[in-house]
Amino acid sequence: MEIDDSPAGAGARRGLTDDVGRAVAEAVISESDLTPVPPVGVLEAADAEAGYPGLRRHVFPECFVCGPDRRPGDGLRIFPGPATTPRGRAVVAATWTPYESDVPITWAALDCPGGWATDLLEQPRVLGTMTARIDRLPTTRERYIVVGEQRAVEGRKALTAASLYGEDSGLVATAEHTWIAIDPQRFG
Repeated sequence: MEIDDSPAGAGARRGLTDDVGRAVAEAVISESDLTPVPPVGVLEAADAEAGYPGLRRHVFPECFVCGPDRRPGDGLRIFPGPATTPRGRAVVAATWTPYESDVPITWAALDCPGGWATDLLEQPRVLGTMTARIDRLPTTRERYIVVGEQRAVEGRKALTAASLYGEDSGLVATAEHTWIAIDPQRFG
């Protein structure tokens, strides 16, 4: 893997390529404002996990973030289920306690909760783009609340958001996503 370290600043690009030079990922510094998903309480987020649809059926059961086939410590095991914010907004929510190795992957914790805010069982989707802001890194052994919501559907695209909160309801990080519908029979 090779990282392109372009100059910093709005619009600056950074890329990651594999061993043969193919683009794997690209990051662009953005100045857009992100709107966090409203928080839910830690008990409601923990209760929501029992309703996580991916426990019954999952297109990618070994997903690093939300795959139920991952063992504890071998993935984030974030299982977002239906919840409601104190003001009545429908969201998905889960708890997450990072292991030592999870701290640098806050972006991953913001990924799948946005996707599960759409109906991934009815219409499987993969992440197209994500814009994120991390206000502080989570610390190990503390429990966090991840909340995701669907904001719009435009043809094959679903626009979602996810936010990560501390148990004190303080915002840790937030992201907005574009998910693209796929045909799981042709995805491979």
